[in-house]
Amino acid sequence: MRAGSAFSAFIALFVLSGCLATTQEVASGLENRFIGRNADALVSEFGPPYSTFKMNSGETAYVWNLSALTLIDTDRGSGTANTIACKVNVIASPMGIVSKISTEDVSNRWGESFCAKRLGMQRKTS
Repeated sequence: MRAGSAFSAFIALFVLSGCLATTQEVASGLENRFIGRNADALVSEFGPPYSTFKMNSGETAYVWNLSALTLIDTDRGSGTANTIACKVNVIASPMGIVSKISTEDVSNRWGESFCAKRLGMQRKTS
């Protein structure tokens, strides 16, 4: 494979999927859906978190690794691998109420989010 072939394959995944939401729209949508709710709502939606961490403040940090894709570029017997992922990071109060949510996400050249593909989130129309 030539350099950039894996990136082209990644782009092709999005071209076939339609007008997916941007990374900002995904983050905003998740905030609107889950901030102020119990973290159990995320477990119901996404399953158990990939990891949890009890912070000194009494809050709990959660990470959901919702999807990952490894792209491999090879040339004459050697190569490199690059993994892209959709992760959701959450901070919940000692009572389990979500106070902060963010994503680790990538976008294609049209601004479509990898997380949007996993979550089935379409771009908002004005």
